[in-house]
Amino acid sequence: MKNLHHHHTHGCTHCSCDNPVLKILKDELFSAENLAKINPASGKATHEKPQTLMISGDNIRPMIGGSTEKVEAIGIADGKVVITGKKDDVKTYMKENHPGFDKKELTQSQTLLPGLIEPHVHMIPTAMMHEWVDVSPFEGQVLRPVYDLDFVGSKINGASKDWNVILGRGLDPSLMPFEEINGKKELITINNTVLDNINAEKPVMVLSASMHTLYLNTKAFEYVFNHNEKVKEQYNSVENYIKETNGQLQEGLQMMPALKVVKLQIIEMSLRINIYLTELYKLANSRGVTFMYDAGLNKGSDILLTQYFATHQERVRTGGAYICSSQEEVDQMGHYKEPEDYKPVYHGHIKIVSDGSNQGLTGYQSAPYLCNPANNTGVFNFPQAGIPAHTIPPSYNTLINTAVAKKGWPLMIHANGDQAVTFAINAYQRTLAHYKGPELRNRIEHCSLLTGGQITNMLQMGVSPSFLIGHVGYWGYAFKNVIFGEKAQMLDLCGSTLAAGMRITLHSDIEVSPLGPLRMMEQSVTRIMEKNTANIEVLNSAECLTPEQALTAVTYDAAWQCYADKWVGSLDKGLFADFVILKQDPLSLQTQSSQYMKMRNIPVLETWVGGVPVYVKDHNEKVVTENDMTFSENS
Repeated sequence: MKNLHHHHTHGCTHCSCDNPVLKILKDELFSAENLAKINPASGKATHEKPQTLMISGDNIRPMIGGSTEKVEAIGIADGKVVITGKKDDVKTYMKENHPGFDKKELTQSQTLLPGLIEPHVHMIPTAMMHEWVDVSPFEGQVLRPVYDLDFVGSKINGASKDWNVILGRGLDPSLMPFEEINGKKELITINNTVLDNINAEKPVMVLSASMHTLYLNTKAFEYVFNHNEKVKEQYNSVENYIKETNGQLQEGLQMMPALKVVKLQIIEMSLRINIYLTELYKLANSRGVTFMYDAGLNKGSDILLTQYFATHQERVRTGGAYICSSQEEVDQMGHYKEPEDYKPVYHGHIKIVSDGSNQGLTGYQSAPYLCNPANNTGVFNFPQAGIPAHTIPPSYNTLINTAVAKKGWPLMIHANGDQAVTFAINAYQRTLAHYKGPELRNRIEHCSLLTGGQITNMLQMGVSPSFLIGHVGYWGYAFKNVIFGEKAQMLDLCGSTLAAGMRITLHSDIEVSPLGPLRMMEQSVTRIMEKNTANIEVLNSAECLTPEQALTAVTYDAAWQCYADKWVGSLDKGLFADFVILKQDPLSLQTQSSQYMKMRNIPVLETWVGGVPVYVKDHNEKVVTENDMTFSENS
């Protein structure tokens, strides 16, 4: 697919966790001048008064203590839960303490749950790149029935011609039809020649779904060469530029010079980011989400989001991890203090990104990928001169030790490949041996490829995984048939980690996969590989969760993992009245045929945040997807 033999420094780009576009714009996009353009409103956000309400019904699951047991009724007042229990007891309490309360009775199948949680997302990059041409493989929460170069071409050639360069996002060769080369299945290779066959007249740049490769047509290579003196000096001619990069730009050192050439265009396309954030949160609400934890915050995004929530309705609760790409950035962090009182975009972790993505062939592996290019073991983002491959660099240990043992911060370590996971576990073991503070909720993000021994080590250290479960549902077929072979059996060991006594979560990593905790529940329960349309094929059925376990992972345990369990994740007394009403109880779906492609589509009827309805389904409306969001200036 691509040649990964390149030299790189800390912070190579890969997946949404270290978005290359946000990286080059972090100063310019978040300048005072641009922030004024992004957020011209001077008034404060208007807040609807929370309702005082008693809700009763047959399917109310408050998830108190992580239990899926039902209660008959729940009472809310002043934006918080004040009581749950038997209907008569709740009614008496509300009469005595909150007279004049309203009543709501659920119908027989309607189900009330705590608001669903997305514990690993990327809000600003998702909103910032909305105006780029979407060439992703997703249609709502399902794979497109036909996803190939013809589809990509139709989207690119249908794009607005107003910009100097056509910018696209979400290109994913791993979900296109496989190529047959010498009797072996391979991922399709995309380079400038392939894009020239789509459009040879106008410069085209398309960012891969995993965000570690930028695909250019020949016109775009010429455009970059003619507008970047450093590129001219390095390559001398356009022909040499194309030849030395194999017609595609990989990782930070190759991508950044090209993206800088279109920096002003990207900024201009990003100035409506507040509108797109609002629509992102509306989409989240329509899928039952009331809390989102951002896995890549920085100073600029903190300022932008703080201003956003000061001037807009809070449709979702938000927190996140502060991303650090170097020892210097970790050194600059203050000492950790666990958040006590909720405020939008609080900080719960430091984020370290150690490798790339497995579907993008940059997850760091102990053995080469089965597909081309030969002998590719991916990319580790913190190499050290003189340290052999597959030996943990001392500087990486120092980085982790500084964050945890010296600064006291909990960590989210992004690790996809099995070697990256091994490095993360070893680094945790070394630093936690020196850590003397209160227990930390350390995490491994994606944690894609695991062994039984590693699960035991993580359990002993109190390190929990957050699984990008779309690796199984969306990419499992490519992993099994082209990328990994039998090694795919190690993917997302949800069942084994729970059986060992760990707490786990499920996430979308949007824009890597679509928002949707119900979809994530379904994929963890069925583990059906959705790209295989010929028959139903399950990837490692021993790792399937029960619906009850999956629900815990997207509510109670997700709140715990994000340091948010003092406020959300259950509907215990004193917590925020953040809840969702579904048309059907997801726990009533107990067979594969009733779950597959159905659990994700259970209609969300209402979503409430702090006792205020933020989404009420219009029964005449069609289902909203990422592809047909519309925007107004008053959003």
